Amino acid sequence: MSLSGLFDIGKSALFASQTALNVVSNNIANVNTPGYSRHEAILEVANPVQVNGQFIGRGVGDVEVRRHFDKFIFLQIIGQNQSYGKSYSLERGLSHIEQIFNEAQNLGLGSSLKEYFNAWQEVAGNPDGEPQRTSLLHRTRALLQRSQQMEHDINNALKGINDDIGNAVNDINDITAMISSLNEKISQLEAGLTTEQASYFRDQRDSHLTALAEYMDYTWYEDKNGRVSIFAGGRTLVNEMAAYTLTTVVDLDGHRNVYAGQDDITSAISRGRLGGLLAVRGEIETNSLHDLRKLTASIIKETNMVHRTGYGLDGSTDRDFFSGLQVYTREYSSSGYVTSASVSDVTSLTLNEYDIQFDSAATYEVYNRQSGALVTSGAFTAGGTISFEGIDVVIDGAPAAGDSFLVSPLMGVIEDAAVAITDTNHIAAASSDLTLPGDNRKALEIVDLNQGSIADLGGGTFSEYYQGIVTDIGIMSRAASDSLTYDDNLRFELETKREAVSGVSLDEEAANLVRFQRMYEAAGRVLKVADDLMEMIINL
Repeated sequence: MSLSGLFDIGKSALFASQTALNVVSNNIANVNTPGYSRHEAILEVANPVQVNGQFIGRGVGDVEVRRHFDKFIFLQIIGQNQSYGKSYSLERGLSHIEQIFNEAQNLGLGSSLKEYFNAWQEVAGNPDGEPQRTSLLHRTRALLQRSQQMEHDINNALKGINDDIGNAVNDINDITAMISSLNEKISQLEAGLTTEQASYFRDQRDSHLTALAEYMDYTWYEDKNGRVSIFAGGRTLVNEMAAYTLTTVVDLDGHRNVYAGQDDITSAISRGRLGGLLAVRGEIETNSLHDLRKLTASIIKETNMVHRTGYGLDGSTDRDFFSGLQVYTREYSSSGYVTSASVSDVTSLTLNEYDIQFDSAATYEVYNRQSGALVTSGAFTAGGTISFEGIDVVIDGAPAAGDSFLVSPLMGVIEDAAVAITDTNHIAAASSDLTLPGDNRKALEIVDLNQGSIADLGGGTFSEYYQGIVTDIGIMSRAASDSLTYDDNLRFELETKREAVSGVSLDEEAANLVRFQRMYEAAGRVLKVADDLMEMIINL
C-alpha cells in the first residue's frame, strides 16, 4: 500500500468519527422529543486490499446510521392507545351523567319524588285543607321541573358528545393527511435502497399512527416502498396515492354519524376516542335518558289512572291530574307518513318504544325497540289503523320495503309534562261524591303507589326504579374510571418498554461523545503523521 493509503485510512476514520459525533449530538438534542427513536452509528471495516500477498485494511467503510425500533412494542402501543382512547371517552361521558343524577348532593330526582308523595300524604291527612292542596301542586310542578332540568342537561351532554364526534373526525383527517405526506417523503428518500434511510420521517409517521390509534381503531400495513395504507370500516383512509377524508352527517335521530365517502362506517368504529363517544352516546340514550323518561311517564300514568276515579271537593271526577300521555312518532320513509298516533287505552299502555317495520309494501311488523321482541304484524292498508298495546297509529301513503316508523310514548313525555289541575278543588282525594267532605281514600291510593309494585317498571316501586338508574350509572362510571386507570397504566408500561429500546440515555451518549471525540483526535494524528512522512519524502 502506498503512503497515500495512509491518508485514505486517516480520512475514513476522520469522516466516520465525524458522522458518529453528529449522530450522538442529535440523540442528545432530542432526548426529550416525544416519539424520537435513538440512532446509532454502526462502523464497518472497509474492504481490505492485497499487498504482497497480504490483506491490509483500508480503514472504516460505509457508516450505517441505525434506528433503534421494536415493531412488536410499537404494535402493542397502537392497540393500547385504542383501548385508552375509548376508556377516556367513556369515563368522561359517564362521569358527566353521574353528576346529573348526583343523589349524594340532592341534585337528582330522588328528593323531589319523595316530596311529591309526601304532599299527597299531607292531602290525605287533611283532604279539605287548601294549604295542603296548594302545596301539592307546587311540589308536583317542582318534580316536573327537576325532571325537565335533568333531561335538558342530558340532552346538552349528548349535544356535546355529537360535537366531540365532529371534532374527532376533523382531527383524524388532519392526522391522515400528515401520514400521507410523510408516506411520500419516505418513499422518495428510500427509493431503490435496501436499508431504511428515512428514519426521522418514520419517527414522525409512527407518532401520527400512535395519535390516530387514540382516536379510532384501524388496520394498516406497509408496502415495499415504505408507504403505509390505513383502513377503517372496510374503507381506505390512506393509501399509496393520498389520504381520504371522513365526514359526519346528522341523521333523523340527531346522531352525528361517520361517513367514508357515501358509506356510513359508524357501526364499524368500536375503539379509540371516537368509538368511546359512540358507545357512551348509545349508553346514555338507551339507558339513562330512556329510563328517566319511563319513570316520569309511569308516575303520570299511574297517578292519572287513580285520580280519574276520584272526586274533587266540588264533586268533579274523571279528571287527569297530569296532562295525558301522548304518542310521538318519527318517520324513516320517503313515501309513507304517520297521520295520527294516540293512546287508545291507557291501562294497556306498557310505556315501551316500538318500531313499525315494512318487510314489503303490503305487510308490516311491530317490534319492541328495547327487547327486539315481535309485538304484532299484519297486512298494511293505507289509512288503516295499526293497534298494539294501548296505542293506535295511522300510516298513510305508500311505505316501501325497508321503511320503518318509530312509535314512542316517551320521547317528549318530560318536555311536555304539565299539571292538568289548576283549581285545587279539582284535586280528587275522595273516592265518592257521597262522602264529601273528609274522604281521603283516593289520596291514600296515590300515596300507596309509592310503595306499590309497578308493572311498567319491572315490578319495582318508583323509588326502587330510580335508585336502579342511579346505581347503574354509578357502576358504569366507576367501571369506566377503573378501566381508564388500567389502560393508562398499561400504556405507561409499554411506553417505558419503548424507551428502554428507543429512548436516549444521556449517560450512554456522554460516553459515546468522549469515545468518538478520541477517535476523531486520533484520526487527526494519523493524518498528521502521514503528512510529515510525505513531507520528509519530498524533501529527500
